[in-house]
Amino acid sequence: MRALGLISIMIFAALSACENYDLDMHDQVSFKVQESPRFRKPANSVTMAPERVDYSEVDAVTIENPFPVDESALAQGKKLFEIYCMPCHGADGTTNGMPVADLLEPRPADLQSEAVVALTEGELFHRIVEGFGIMPSYKKDLSDREAWSVTEYIMKLQIRD
Repeated sequence: MRALGLISIMIFAALSACENYDLDMHDQVSFKVQESPRFRKPANSVTMAPERVDYSEVDAVTIENPFPVDESALAQGKKLFEIYCMPCHGADGTTNGMPVADLLEPRPADLQSEAVVALTEGELFHRIVEGFGIMPSYKKDLSDREAWSVTEYIMKLQIRD
């Protein structure tokens, strides 16, 4: 008899757990396929990620570095260069002895070449952010500050007049 009471309590508990008393999950605003989400910032909220500037339509020659260039920026640029750029361009930017560069067609740009050294800092930054040729865009991987630090590090690597 006691076992029958325990079994009936378990069955009642299991069946009552199936009923959703909180209808919030059932009454959600849904989106159509391929529809953009309708996000609104809550009042008095703080944005965590800064809004990105779209450099795709900007004349790269006119872009100037808005951040100060100091030793910490160059150290950050070197670290990011080693992560994102060195596999193709090499430690010194010449692509010499880089197995990845040997496999790519066309070969990645030699960052020490006259053509690349002749680029302004804005053009170099634009190529990092938007990509160029076979080089991918790094705008989703690097913030503007990080891309500028890589730009300044590359310019430090180059022999500039």
